[in-house]
Amino acid sequence: MQYQLKIVFVDNQELVLDTTQKHGFSDDLELFEVTTSEEIFVVPLKQIKYISCDAGIFQQGS
Repeated sequence: MQYQLKIVFVDNQELVLDTTQKHGFSDDLELFEVTTSEEIFVVPLKQIKYISCDAGIFQQGS
């Protein structure tokens, strides 16, 4: 399943990833890790203002 993820940085630049496969925080909670179908992004949390994603990934299947 792929979904859209948007990262807004503290300098108000935005990164919109339309082919996100998974995302999460590193074990030490200092990095945000995103895997898309093309590449892997690792961003220091101190550079992130907020993160939003398509709510459809949280819906329960029937």
